[in-house]
Amino acid sequence: MSILSALTSAITNADSYKVSHWFQYPEGTEYVSSYIEARSSKYAKALGKEYDFAEFFGLQAFIKEYLTKPVTQDDIDLAELLFKAHGEPFNKEGWQYIVDKCDGKLPIEIRALPEGTVLPTSNALVEIVNTDPKCFWLTSYVETALLRAVWYPTTVATKSRAIKEICREFLDRTSDNPAALEFMLHDFGARGVSSNESSTLAGMAHIVNFSGTDTVMGIVGALGYYNKDFDKFLEETPDNPKRAMIKLLQKMEQEGKPLPAFSVIASEHSTMTIEGRAGEKGQIKKLIDEAKKGKIVSIVSDSYDYYNNVENVFGGELKQDILDAGKAGGRVVVRPDSGDPVEVVTKTLAILCEKFKDECTVVKKGGKEYKLLPPCIRVLQGDGIDLDSLKNMLTAIEKAGFSAENMVFGMGGGLEQKVNRDDLNFAQKASAACIKGVWHDVHKDPVTADPNFVKKSKKGRLSTIWDGVAFATKRTLDLLKGQNDSLQVVYKNGEMFNTQYFDEIRERAEYFMKRLREHATAPVENPWAQASAKSAPAPGA
Repeated sequence: MSILSALTSAITNADSYKVSHWFQYPEGTEYVSSYIEARSSKYAKALGKEYDFAEFFGLQAFIKEYLTKPVTQDDIDLAELLFKAHGEPFNKEGWQYIVDKCDGKLPIEIRALPEGTVLPTSNALVEIVNTDPKCFWLTSYVETALLRAVWYPTTVATKSRAIKEICREFLDRTSDNPAALEFMLHDFGARGVSSNESSTLAGMAHIVNFSGTDTVMGIVGALGYYNKDFDKFLEETPDNPKRAMIKLLQKMEQEGKPLPAFSVIASEHSTMTIEGRAGEKGQIKKLIDEAKKGKIVSIVSDSYDYYNNVENVFGGELKQDILDAGKAGGRVVVRPDSGDPVEVVTKTLAILCEKFKDECTVVKKGGKEYKLLPPCIRVLQGDGIDLDSLKNMLTAIEKAGFSAENMVFGMGGGLEQKVNRDDLNFAQKASAACIKGVWHDVHKDPVTADPNFVKKSKKGRLSTIWDGVAFATKRTLDLLKGQNDSLQVVYKNGEMFNTQYFDEIRERAEYFMKRLREHATAPVENPWAQASAKSAPAPGA
């Protein structure tokens, strides 16, 4: 039994100060409407205004995991004792109403953009409003859990997408193989995050964009939260998700359907040093023999004398073995894991291109030439990777006359852990309230705020529209004829709506990013339908 899961409810999954808000609203308050937005991007400040976007992802996983679970009497009894001791005035009557009159289902409606949508910051991604006037206090009560459920996976997805755009830029200039982009960034982050749930959410977010990962739970999460067949099997065995997952994997194997992401045979220092310095070359040979079977192997090579391995082992004694592996469809990936990344990678490519000069090819792009290693050998840099170091490496590689296609990158804590809510300046704010039957705009506009840090909030019931070319968030009352709200109901009164699936989300992300990247101005009435014929129709279309 999971102790934490058993003790978590919508009541306790909140900040302490939320518990006291129920009596602070004006008498006659009936409804409160809030929204979630990414207000601005630090990636845009660091990389340029073309990176001022958010890739929305992760809300459905939260809804499935938490919001479809009713509040129980035990949850109320636990919370009453907890908050009394904690010094907070617990709203027992309000929660008792939810259990007795709403069957424990939260009387709120959540509307959101389809996941995978990539759009400029400062647009509402989500809107939340209570559906029962007795529960006006609930909209803001769920902020802690709901905002966290949105900002974290969305920020990881956005960071991963930004890296993909950086890699695309260099690949376009130095390679004729755009397909290489799909595996240029590998997720190494599972051990570098705070929890298994974090690695699941971040792991899913990354593989919206790329197809390489070592975060196993990201794959499990994508299949469990965003797969139609899993949903069907889970209906058959609702108390046994593992059995549903087994059935799904069996079905995928029978039908030849691939997983959402892949990994390769790879070594670590424990396997490379187990027989000491004298045994390292034997370990390298053992892995290259696996590549001769048509497999990809990644070999960490800096346990002792890295450059000797690059020049005299990979490029010398075992060169023919690597070429033989290539003839069998295999590939050997040389992995440095220490030193200055820019210096090490550039020197590694120089040595390998010299050692494999008869097998190298030259890519001619933009009046320049770039050396490309044969397909049987590549280089993976997975140490010290962040947005800046990755761009610096690719810049140095290009300047030295090497193709970006020679490289694969691995990113761990920098991808999954070194993100926070301020990366995209996420916030949930109340924007409208209905008091005694009359709706009022609500917003904040602090005069003491840093003008370079967006603190002014939006006001009114909000709609995020697609005008045929771009997104805009407006007061719903200000929508013009023909302007349809793109926010769709995903949760209402304990039930989930408009279920989305992983392939659709990937297709949307690629489609919307392409429009942003190319500054597309050709009008499209229904971009979600354009993203894929399989995708759900656009809300309001």
